[in-house]
Amino acid sequence: MRLSGDFLTPLAAKFYQQQDELDNAPVALVVIDEITHQTLPFSETPEVAWTPFLGEVMTAIAAADPQVIGLDMIFPKSIAGRDIAPGYDRSFLQAMARISAQGKLVLAEARLSDLPIRPYTGQEIAVGGPDNIRPVHLTPDRDNVVRRHPAFLALEDGGRVPSFAAELSARGGVAVSHEILIDYITPADNFPTYRFSDLYACLQQGDAAVFESFRGKVVVIGTALDIEDRHVGANRLQRDKTSKILDVACGRGVVQTATAIYRASMPGVFVEARAVYTFLKTTAPQAPSGWFVFFSTLIYLAGLGYAYFRLGPAAGFALLGVTAAVLWLISAVLLSRGVLAPIMPWIIGGSILYVVLYCYRVILEDQSKRWVMHAFEHYLNPALVSQLAEDPEALRLGGERRRVAVLFADLAGFTTTAEKMADRPEALVAHLNAFFQIMAENIEAHDGYIDKFIGDAVMGVWGAPASVDEPERCALSAAIACAEAVEAYNAGNSDGLAIKMRIGISAGEVIAGNLGSKDRFNYTVIGDAVNRAARLEQKNKQLNTQILMDASIAEHLPTETGVRFIEETQLQGQAQVTKIYTPEKTQ
Repeated sequence: MRLSGDFLTPLAAKFYQQQDELDNAPVALVVIDEITHQTLPFSETPEVAWTPFLGEVMTAIAAADPQVIGLDMIFPKSIAGRDIAPGYDRSFLQAMARISAQGKLVLAEARLSDLPIRPYTGQEIAVGGPDNIRPVHLTPDRDNVVRRHPAFLALEDGGRVPSFAAELSARGGVAVSHEILIDYITPADNFPTYRFSDLYACLQQGDAAVFESFRGKVVVIGTALDIEDRHVGANRLQRDKTSKILDVACGRGVVQTATAIYRASMPGVFVEARAVYTFLKTTAPQAPSGWFVFFSTLIYLAGLGYAYFRLGPAAGFALLGVTAAVLWLISAVLLSRGVLAPIMPWIIGGSILYVVLYCYRVILEDQSKRWVMHAFEHYLNPALVSQLAEDPEALRLGGERRRVAVLFADLAGFTTTAEKMADRPEALVAHLNAFFQIMAENIEAHDGYIDKFIGDAVMGVWGAPASVDEPERCALSAAIACAEAVEAYNAGNSDGLAIKMRIGISAGEVIAGNLGSKDRFNYTVIGDAVNRAARLEQKNKQLNTQILMDASIAEHLPTETGVRFIEETQLQGQAQVTKIYTPEKTQ
């Protein structure tokens, strides 16, 4: 039901009609953004030492007589210790004390576990104790989207305490008692937002006129950074989800900035500000009761079902599209006026009904063949999928004994490469995907299938679930083809990041089948051949080779296949001695 709001919000925002003037907006924000961090004196001062700057700005805001100031930042430590900078926080603490004496300051704490993150002890004393400290805790739904906000949060001792937003709302004149759906429809421009560095610059220039903008407002101070304290809200599909920061003449002036990149998440301070706004203006969307959702969906589906029986598939699909569009438009208008209609149950129910009524014969016919193709289309090549579809008995549920060939391939030095490319994760992923693509293409081209990707490693299997003629020869041919493809890739790669890999091949009798829990399972193979292939892959590092195999492969190859014996040794974790070979063509 709440998911409906996510899809309706972008359209509903276009129908929103109540536009607050900035002077009349009940909530204002002061944000510490990336530009603040790049501006003197903040660029040369660690954030924990910004407290004197905060004290000056908060004092100036308080002088304008706001309703309340909420500090959505937690300073659990201070540099004003005995051995670091004694008395450094004095001006900040004095500012807190003065504002708190007027009942106009609320600090934030985080209660994510049994050990809450609270403000530094000196700050708690300065504001007059825990009555002026409230938990700033956003409550996401199961899909990790923040759509609601509580009025109270439970404490460890069984009591409860008002949330940060609810406390700000109460001091702004509206006491709340229950959880709400956050209003994400009100335009972001309804929240006047100021950059902290601009306000501080005004103070340094002796210009306090801008602070009059905070008179009578609930002021929320917090961070608005690119990677810190970001949350996904019901407006995640909307581009303009955060308000534009206002330029002030006494600050940095008009600054040309790059166009903001669309992101689903938004800084937590904007979510808190919207929650406060929703409490103050009572604009929370109202969701209908479960009975209304049930009966309205039932009536809608009954009408669609009757039409589906009288119309052909094309006409029925057109009807579904038209009714969905009309319902979408009506629901968006309703949401803009504070009513959250159950659009998703309607549309999803209508789509399911369409599929059931028009496609059930297609779904039921040849069920066995379709099940096999669906089960293996993601990790078998098309030829093997077709073979299994024609012969479903080749695929048995549970485990069975099969002789297979197993290939393990691993990127050499990937840990070091990942460490060097920590600042370029996209390039690292592209490098890894290039390796996987080469392996997948050549394994499947030689009648194998990808059993799994394990970190930077690949496991290929020949002989299960479908039988393969000469699995040992196929596995070695695939390994050589992979090595040649990697060599060609490295020769044509211009970014200087070469693929270096090691391959181990073994064969033997294994247990092949669907393994896992009753709710989730994977088709795989387990046995000594799998373990030997993995150990042989690791042995390449010691022998400075690229491809290694044991006798289970070498002794089953055609006589014209060139292999070279290297040594007879005991592999790690193996009790028996293993003869190790490498192909003559690629070493």
